[in-house]
Amino acid sequence: MHPKKLWIYPLIFGMLGAFIGLVLRYAFAGNISNFPFKNLLHAHSHSMLLGLILNALIILIWTSFTKGIDKISYRYYIVLQVCLAFMTVAFILQGYAFYSIVFSTVHLWTSYILLIRLWKRLEGNKQLLKLIKIGVVFHFVSSLGPYALGPLMVLDLKESPWYQQAIFFYLHFQFFGIFFTWLLALLIQKTKLVLTKKHLLGIVFGLIFMYAHSLDYSFNHWLIQFVGALGSILLLLTLTSFYTSFSGIKKQYKTIYYITILIAAINLIGSIPIVAQFLVDNRFVLIAWLHFLFLGLYLPFIWVFIEKKINFLVWILYLVFFVFSELLLIFPEVLHNIFNISVMNLLLFAYLGIFLSILIMHTTFIIKISHAK
Repeated sequence: MHPKKLWIYPLIFGMLGAFIGLVLRYAFAGNISNFPFKNLLHAHSHSMLLGLILNALIILIWTSFTKGIDKISYRYYIVLQVCLAFMTVAFILQGYAFYSIVFSTVHLWTSYILLIRLWKRLEGNKQLLKLIKIGVVFHFVSSLGPYALGPLMVLDLKESPWYQQAIFFYLHFQFFGIFFTWLLALLIQKTKLVLTKKHLLGIVFGLIFMYAHSLDYSFNHWLIQFVGALGSILLLLTLTSFYTSFSGIKKQYKTIYYITILIAAINLIGSIPIVAQFLVDNRFVLIAWLHFLFLGLYLPFIWVFIEKKINFLVWILYLVFFVFSELLLIFPEVLHNIFNISVMNLLLFAYLGIFLSILIMHTTFIIKISHAK
């Protein structure tokens, strides 16, 4: 099955997710009354998380570490897309309710089958394959979070810290489980780096321990910061030990590698109690962090690995608006005083620029991929 038939889905879901995000920002600026904010927030996050990032990583792993996706696996991949389409509509119309839960569940179970099929077909460097398999295990582990939501609701614990932690558990082992390990496997494949058992252990335990950062949002204990810091240190030390192997590769791959180091460093800084408390108390900073992962790491990574030439000016346009949006979220009062414009309107302007950048990028990719032999 030719990969270009697969790429159309993450590229379209990426544009859809970005558009919903723009609508959310427009509504949040006070331009729409009685707006179902949570409904569209679910649709936005799932379109970007599953429709764009997971879809794209599945394609990249299939094409880089197997002989190519087979017909049966391709059909499971299409089932994922159908579920995502209905899931997105269901979230918009009813939020997290019966139909969105049904399609989310079918999507999850189908992903199990697809990833098991992928596991059986992996070929190549044994250590890199171990890293990919670790990512698959993290995907299964992450699903314990959604499975816990039902029992928590039955036990009337929806307002308890454990309900929020079940969601955070899922998100952490997606962001810093399957996504991060697969990203590293694809990056390392571009180098001559030889992964060792020590490297793998550093990555695995670093990512697991970093879940403690999520516990900060529900509990306050010194041990949480200690475990989170330990995980961040393990990951940071492991990534920086790769430096020599990444020094001679293409600039775009090296840049992604530097961003992963920055991610680990920020996690370590977030382990400082006063910083951790600031993050817990400031929702804008949490959004800035999530967007940094989505828009600052995973999205540029996907664009680079599609390996289609991108106009340099579009990269600059995207970078300017992305950095501006992050500064607005972290230093809202400062930017408000400088521009004398409400932060919400400034954010709307920034996200309009991000949306247009994604629209241009993805439309260009679709055209180039469609004309590729």
